[in-house]
Amino acid sequence: MRKFVSTLVLVMLLASMAAACTPQAANVEPAPAESGESEAAADMETVEEEVVAEEPAAETEIEAAEEAAETVEPVSVVFLLPQTMSPFEIDMWNGIDQALADGIASEIKMIEMKEPTEFEQTIRQVSEAGYDVVISAFFLVKEPILKVAPDFPDTTYLLVYESVPDPISDYPNVRGIQYDVQEGSYVCGVAAALMSENNHVGFIGGADFPGIVKFLAGYEAGLTSVNPDITLDIAWAGTFVDPDKGHELGLSLFERGDEVVMHAANKTGLGVFIAAEESAGYAVGVDVDQTALAPSNIICSALTNPGASVYSSLLDIATGNFTNGTIDWGIDDGVPAAALNKLLLSEEALTAARAAEEQIVAGEIEVPVSTETR
Repeated sequence: MRKFVSTLVLVMLLASMAAACTPQAANVEPAPAESGESEAAADMETVEEEVVAEEPAAETEIEAAEEAAETVEPVSVVFLLPQTMSPFEIDMWNGIDQALADGIASEIKMIEMKEPTEFEQTIRQVSEAGYDVVISAFFLVKEPILKVAPDFPDTTYLLVYESVPDPISDYPNVRGIQYDVQEGSYVCGVAAALMSENNHVGFIGGADFPGIVKFLAGYEAGLTSVNPDITLDIAWAGTFVDPDKGHELGLSLFERGDEVVMHAANKTGLGVFIAAEESAGYAVGVDVDQTALAPSNIICSALTNPGASVYSSLLDIATGNFTNGTIDWGIDDGVPAAALNKLLLSEEALTAARAAEEQIVAGEIEVPVSTETR
């Protein structure tokens, strides 16, 4: 069923979401803009520009799509935003909005939660309001969702970028969505190694968390597959919401001689792109195709495809195929692992990156999920 759903997701979603980069107004209460936004944070608004990155073509299976459409019972959905919008949350919302357009969702709403101390109350309030599906993301919402979910057995909860703890039977109405981020990071590592002339590259993580180390592990493995002696500098920002910090760390790494810097730091990483522009260096994005933010500097992006993963889970719920527990979303779900900037990558790097992704799909490369390198 996972393979069936994955193909259907590609049929109904990837083509229509390829150019979608900003939330759509559909019964939404968007987060208010913060005052004094930095230049790096403001650059997130440029994602509506034409994207020059390459993603693998999706397969089509029209008969399967039509069959599933006959069994869909649309669900009402609320998205609880745990922080101000970042590219990751924008892509999540695009997936939810696409579910509405495709008749999978009957109603959608976005609510910005102000403080972690209010999360449990807000989750309980929307559950009492009768929404069929409650969606939120990241570690600060995990405990409140797991506390509230048993009180509302008829409501389904999607916990994005977090896992459902064992025994999962205690949470029959909760699904966690994790991502095989090491796969796209490996592909980008191959490209980065071949774009570095001095064999010196960098990585900036939001924090030394297992989920972020997965990015680092894949990136490092891709780098060393090309050049075992390549130098990798690593910096930890200690935050996922500070583009100015990302700018500072990015400049530092470029000044040390790093020719390519990958980030895995959400909004903090937006500052890395500014640093790349100022330093005439290369950068690697994450989560979504971030090429448009700095098309002359971003060589590729390691994709998590959060919008597609949420859409797939909503389809599972609407078609009666929901299972609880944690799913790992990645290349075996039929989605691309990386977006490659074919206008910026050398022919050698582009060819090698494509080959690496094909080898991962074929099971010829098993990408590590952790590393001792820090």
